[in-house]
Amino acid sequence: MKIRIDDLAGDVTEDELRTLFELFGAVAAVSIDTRRRWGQIDMPSKAAAREAIEGLNGQNLKGFDMKVAEMADRPPSRPKGKPRRGRRR
Repeated sequence: MKIRIDDLAGDVTEDELRTLFELFGAVAAVSIDTRRRWGQIDMPSKAAAREAIEGLNGQNLKGFDMKVAEMADRPPSRPKGKPRRGRRR
């Protein structure tokens, strides 16, 4: 299950996030976008991921309250094809 973490401190490392989430179970992958201050954790166990979400959401890490939630699936984009022509009604 993929987990999104928003409102991260700019100096949080992938190792720190991995250590924090491993308290709840195995972590398959960690990635951080420090420019946008968010990260993504991939945990193989859905039960462990849900426990991590409940346990860490709202917790303070380096002065910032993290927002931890399950990653939402992206909605499908509009099909590519011929461009629309004419006026819309």
